[in-house]
Amino acid sequence: MSASEIYSFLAQRRSSSVLVEPRPDRDTVEKILQVGGTVPDHGSLKPYRFVVVEGEGRETFADALVNAGLEAKGSLEEKKQAKLKSKAYAAPMQIVIIFSPKENEKIPEWEQMASASCTGYAMVLAANALGFGAVWKSFAFDPGSLMTRTFQLQARERVLGWVNIGTEKERERSSRSPLDLKKFALYVDGKECADG
Repeated sequence: MSASEIYSFLAQRRSSSVLVEPRPDRDTVEKILQVGGTVPDHGSLKPYRFVVVEGEGRETFADALVNAGLEAKGSLEEKKQAKLKSKAYAAPMQIVIIFSPKENEKIPEWEQMASASCTGYAMVLAANALGFGAVWKSFAFDPGSLMTRTFQLQARERVLGWVNIGTEKERERSSRSPLDLKKFALYVDGKECADG
């Protein structure tokens, strides 16, 4: 693949909202996870780990999502519980990203979290490169007791979200407008200075 083809692949990336079977097999999942481990990581701390949820495991994940909502709010309408449950069935597979900070005097926790967060995007790109659709998802609550047990969360670990992976049901996608670099980029080169 040429450099221009790689650039085109990256520039045209889109999230895939409707994902169905087939999902990646175990070998393919492990390739995706390996790419997740290539992110910038000061000190090679690997402040992350992954939980792969698939098949009947999605039922456990669905229950854990509802449990988290109930523990956070005290009660939830059935409609909101159903919406939470549906997150676990939006794709045939989820790879949950766990932020697992390491004690380190030189590398602050925020920097470790930035590294862990990068794994989600890396895995989305890897899934796309291997022919699957993917999208990063999250939810608004702390994990809750059931998710904590299911994912074996340790002290200070946090769920950053998950990557839904499967086969795209519909491949037609709207084009993305180019980023307006006048709004989102500043060059500091000694020749020009933008002051807002």
